[in-house]
Amino acid sequence: MKTPLKTVLALAVSAVMGLMSPCTGLAADFVTQQHGVTVDVPEVLSISGDTTNFTLSFSGFVAANSESNTKTITYTVQSNNMRQIDGGTAINANLDALLPHSMDILADVGTYTKTSGNTELAESASGFVKMVVANTAIAKKANTTVGSDGKILNGTIPITYKAKANGEVPTGSYANQLFVTLTTI
Repeated sequence: MKTPLKTVLALAVSAVMGLMSPCTGLAADFVTQQHGVTVDVPEVLSISGDTTNFTLSFSGFVAANSESNTKTITYTVQSNNMRQIDGGTAINANLDALLPHSMDILADVGTYTKTSGNTELAESASGFVKMVVANTAIAKKANTTVGSDGKILNGTIPITYKAKANGEVPTGSYANQLFVTLTTI
């Protein structure tokens, strides 16, 4: 006759053997392959206006300080790598040549509208800024998400243009190229 202690020990050994059997069987039931995964995100840098060419027109006699009508162009801007520091230049503008007869092209940056991202743009200087042959900073990076690296830009920004006469201007049509550049440095 078995003693209760021997019966309990026999049951305990049987239970342990039963638990171990599935474990040793599971180790042989699968094998794992490890992969290194690289996700490649291309750099996006894009600026496009809702208008290509435009005309600024004076009305009547053009004397000193006369101003033309205005034209506002809304630019869609995107970048996933705005590397400049917060407050650094983000949009430059320049002309291919100065206008004759003491005329200037002026630009005024409006309010940026964010579609997504973690940085924004703001005007570099308030009011209208004179465009010259060299790059002129007109908008700056404005990181508004606290604790963010501020590298992702996706939205729209309006820029209003006008011509200003610094003296009397003779009749004529004066064409120039205006370059508006989104930069990440």
